[in-house]
Amino acid sequence: MAAIGATAHFDYRLARYDVQCSQAHVMMLLKQQIIEDADAQRLMEGLEALREKIEDEAFHVNAEDVHTALEQQLEELVGPVAGNIGMARARNDLAVTSLKLWLRESIDSLIEQLASVLNAFCEQARSHAATVMPGFSHLQAGQPITFGHLCLAYGETLFRDVERLHSARAALRECPLGSGAIAGTAFPIDRDYSAQLLGFDRPSANSVDSVGERSFALDFLAASASLALSLSRFAAEIVFWSSQPVGFIHLPDVLVTGSAAMPHKRNPDAAELVRAKCGRVLGNQQQLQTVVKGLPLSYFRDLQEDKEALFDTADSLHLMLDATLSIVTLMEPQIDTMARAASVDFLTSSDLADWLTQTHQIPFREAHGVVVRLVKAAEQEGRSLSDLSPQTRAAIDARIATGDWPSIDAEDSVRSRTSFGGTAPAQVARAADRFASRLAALRRLSKRIANNQICISAL
Repeated sequence: MAAIGATAHFDYRLARYDVQCSQAHVMMLLKQQIIEDADAQRLMEGLEALREKIEDEAFHVNAEDVHTALEQQLEELVGPVAGNIGMARARNDLAVTSLKLWLRESIDSLIEQLASVLNAFCEQARSHAATVMPGFSHLQAGQPITFGHLCLAYGETLFRDVERLHSARAALRECPLGSGAIAGTAFPIDRDYSAQLLGFDRPSANSVDSVGERSFALDFLAASASLALSLSRFAAEIVFWSSQPVGFIHLPDVLVTGSAAMPHKRNPDAAELVRAKCGRVLGNQQQLQTVVKGLPLSYFRDLQEDKEALFDTADSLHLMLDATLSIVTLMEPQIDTMARAASVDFLTSSDLADWLTQTHQIPFREAHGVVVRLVKAAEQEGRSLSDLSPQTRAAIDARIATGDWPSIDAEDSVRSRTSFGGTAPAQVARAADRFASRLAALRRLSKRIANNQICISAL
């Protein structure tokens, strides 16, 4: 039981939040005249001493879990009065409230990191709004785009992940403290006051639900899984782009490793490890889902398994975001290589179909079919589409045998894509400006959210 029941080796990181909960609890007990002024003062002094030990990394957990260890050490500091800290609460509501406080802070930190990654994508987009490259579909060159447009595509993906994290944070609005073990308490407590002190919107509505629910943790893991998938997809792109046959980007030496057997190798290990760590995050989501799925209400010891999944997910995402920020900031697009890749045969065939519809009023589906046949003819003759003779064109469709015949290159193609959200350089530049404005708004929102949290030490 000692071995399987111990959690101190991982829940030690909740120590600071446990003390914060206890400080709020003591202040509430004093306000409600449940404890005497002198006892409250001694408890607050002891809790402050514990907080300082935690900040100085001088606190050591020598009990089954961090919550028990803190109460024991509080008693060593202030004597028997420490027993009053357990009035009108239980370990069940204390543990889940501490976990919510930790998770709230972790989400804020992740969003701050994500904002830096989003800014790096925006800066790359500004610098390369007109850098032409092939856009891929099925890993086949499909249409010309700009590198800046692709950077903003990843920016949009990650912005949605920010929104998911904000949604997961909103699920932390309710404060479980005061729910007790399962049924509430007979003491005349003020749960609204406790919630206010800890920066929650309100106390949780039902004591049975409060101590046993972990939907807030599952919300975070779901948002984290989406973010990890987004980062993994970008990492896979980096591995592809930086390979010698492709060569679209160059990574600095600090983001690659060599080979023990092949001296020329520059392995994109930073990107590969971002991609690999996604598996940990996805596994953590499934782990906690599996724990929770068979639990009736209310609290069960199974729920001690919630923390490692959350801690490991947050740690993994912090590493993934750090590495991704380095990659996005330091990667060097190889402009000439991208341009050559965008000049491959027939990459502008869809532009020709558009031209036939706009110039010759050929219905688009017909025009598409005509261009398919033109591409086959050009392949057989070893020519580009612009070099096909009037005779070859006439053999395919009499409507295109005479008159002007366009020569559409990759730069012409991207310049023509002027629709909102399109890849035309002017559109990309405007999109980067809009993106920067949204990012500034995100940072202002995050700052307001952080400032709304009431700091116990300031009261």
